[in-house]
Amino acid sequence: MQRGRPRYVIDRPAYNLPDFDGEFDKKSRPFSAGEKVRKLFRCSVLRLKGLLFRHLPILSWLPKYKVKENLLCDVISGVSAGTIQVPQGMAFALLANLPPVNGLYSSFFPLIPYFFMGTAHQMVPGTFAVLSIMVGMVCLRLAPESDFSHFNATLNATVVDTVLMNDVRLGISGTLACLTAVIQVLGNKIVVFFKEALKGAVHSNSDPLKTTVSVQIGLGFMQFGFVAIYLSESFVRGFMTAAGLQILISVLKYIFGIQVPPYSGPLAVVYTLVDIVRGLPDTNIASLVFALVSSIVLIVGKELSARYRHKLPYPIPMEIIIVVVATALSGPLHLPELYHMDIVGEIPLGFPTPILPTVGQWEDMMSTAFSLAIVGYVINLAMGRTLAAKHGYDVDPNQEMLALGCSNFLGSFFKIHVICCALSVTLAVDSAGGTSQFASLCVMLVVMVTMLALGAFLKPLPKSVLGALIAVNLKNTLLQLSDPYYLWKKSKLDCCVWVVSFLATFFLSLPYGVAIGVGFSILVVIFKTQFRNGSTMVRIMDTDIYKNPKVYSKVISITGVKIVNYCSPLYFANVEIFRQRVIKKTGLDPGKLILARQKFLKKEQKEKAKEEKKDNETRGRGPSSLVNMKTQTLSQLELQHDFYMNNGTASEPDPPTSYVNFGLRADERGEQAPDQEPPSPTLQSQPMPFHTLILDLAAVCFVDLMGVKVLIKMNSSYTALGIKLYLANVQAQVYEELEVGGAFDDGNIDRGNLFLSIHDAVVFAQQSLEERQVSPKAARAKQKPVFNINEEKDLEQELF
Repeated sequence: MQRGRPRYVIDRPAYNLPDFDGEFDKKSRPFSAGEKVRKLFRCSVLRLKGLLFRHLPILSWLPKYKVKENLLCDVISGVSAGTIQVPQGMAFALLANLPPVNGLYSSFFPLIPYFFMGTAHQMVPGTFAVLSIMVGMVCLRLAPESDFSHFNATLNATVVDTVLMNDVRLGISGTLACLTAVIQVLGNKIVVFFKEALKGAVHSNSDPLKTTVSVQIGLGFMQFGFVAIYLSESFVRGFMTAAGLQILISVLKYIFGIQVPPYSGPLAVVYTLVDIVRGLPDTNIASLVFALVSSIVLIVGKELSARYRHKLPYPIPMEIIIVVVATALSGPLHLPELYHMDIVGEIPLGFPTPILPTVGQWEDMMSTAFSLAIVGYVINLAMGRTLAAKHGYDVDPNQEMLALGCSNFLGSFFKIHVICCALSVTLAVDSAGGTSQFASLCVMLVVMVTMLALGAFLKPLPKSVLGALIAVNLKNTLLQLSDPYYLWKKSKLDCCVWVVSFLATFFLSLPYGVAIGVGFSILVVIFKTQFRNGSTMVRIMDTDIYKNPKVYSKVISITGVKIVNYCSPLYFANVEIFRQRVIKKTGLDPGKLILARQKFLKKEQKEKAKEEKKDNETRGRGPSSLVNMKTQTLSQLELQHDFYMNNGTASEPDPPTSYVNFGLRADERGEQAPDQEPPSPTLQSQPMPFHTLILDLAAVCFVDLMGVKVLIKMNSSYTALGIKLYLANVQAQVYEELEVGGAFDDGNIDRGNLFLSIHDAVVFAQQSLEERQVSPKAARAKQKPVFNINEEKDLEQELF
């Protein structure tokens, strides 16, 4: 021992669980289901106040807001971030196959509910590239360009009614946002009820908007934030990387100024990439030059802002600078007409006319809406937690889900597409010193001014500039392509999750990627819990600590005691694996050994019956050959080999090395008098390789009914062989599950076989061995096998 290391000496009796509970007065904590329900629905002024403050966080932070200290920072950060929100929203609208004005709508209306309901102070809702491209797939599928094409005889060409197509797609986008909001707020099971309520309102000539709002408010308090736990970081990063690549390929047509037919569904990105490569000879040089110059300027500006961010009072709004300069060059010089560049076009001024969602289209959007709800929420929550950790406040996951759903719900009536956290805008607010939702209010005001007045000046803006803005902002996402290299070194299973999520998302489309990635992540968790490898444990020298002997050298094995630990829950998927692990680690299969004994005794009884019958037929002959029968000694090896051969499974693993003796006792050997009855075969067991098996359940966090059943069967099997089964380090919740599952009923596991620690169980096992040595006859009677050779099991009862 090294000097200075603290030491402790404890002198206490060894405890099993009932003795410990009795000596230290274990408390009972009855909490019935009825009491839980009453507590859940209990009404009081204090509870109502807490509910109100929980769902409207503005009531908590607004009275504490320090106007003199924080208002100026919030205004400056909000205005500077608003100049990023405007061009970014217009650019991401192109990804959604919607007119650029949709990006302005999506950057304005959702901010209103989040201002009152959001728990992340610096968060700014807005457009997000991954969600935009998912919305674009739905718009292409439900409103393809071919539905709005007609032949113009005057022009002798096929033309597209762009105005009608954009109007229809805006309606689809709003409907999808409404469905996504319902899923985010209520959960997927409520959608059917919500849909029927809306249909009933329409058919009854009532106001659907009022019905929608009443159902939303009435059911909006349901919690759905738990879904985020099923999305691992590896899945999210793989999904986001594949989505980033899809976005980059989607904007190449704007950068090169070429026409590419839209695709949707599996392998759509491959078809799009092939068409882009084929169309490269038709590249619009002017569009490409605008895109390259904009990209270079934006990259340089961002790098300078990042390097000198501590010296700058707020980030340089490079996006709005590039948009203003590009528009100023394109419009007065008439570049779109000269070089046939694709431009933003007319942006309608003012607020949009409210619309009602088309409920009949929800069936065609369900899978995509669910993916949008989950992905948007995860991104929002990840950024919210990052901001909360940096600034020292808490984010409520369920409230964030509710706030995001309400933001999408309100915006769905004003032709938005699904939104979540606007990453670039939120980071701009945070880096500029924003402290509250007043910054997002200033962002909203900048977008509103653009919608009401400045939008008309953006008509000649080339779409290639917006495409360049999108491509440059994908830098961090595309850098995640190197993740598998690092993940493979740290966790191969996490690397597999990343690769599967990436490939499924990239080749099969984003909704399929979400489903496959989440499903594979859950399978990985099941795989990790199902195939855990238990280990034998021995005592470290001069301590009461027990470790794996393959890891430590200075250990002492305890004679006659086997200790096995298992670090996984015991449930239906791994109970058989757990049982096999215990058999492998102990070298003894009690079930097969018992069956082998039963078969041997049955065989001896049959031979005895034949001999008796033969004796009855030939009474005049001499003594039965059974009198001269020699002692038969069979090893467990031979017994289990006979068991395997009789069952047609000759190729079995090496059997354990304990021994069993079937035959006559030592004092019964030798010659017998002719008038003596032939001795009946007796069962006498040689000492087992161990007399006590201790299962360390410290790492077992729950046990289902199948796990309880296996423990009961193991206890009965080992008891039949005279081996005691002890359970050590049983957690309180596992103890309750064992109790409810009937593990301690009559004839099952004795409560006295549960111990607080491995060392307590070992001490009890050694004491039990000493008692057996003091009274060997009583010990043999106590260890006498309890199975019946004539017992016939009802297989149907055993199965069910």
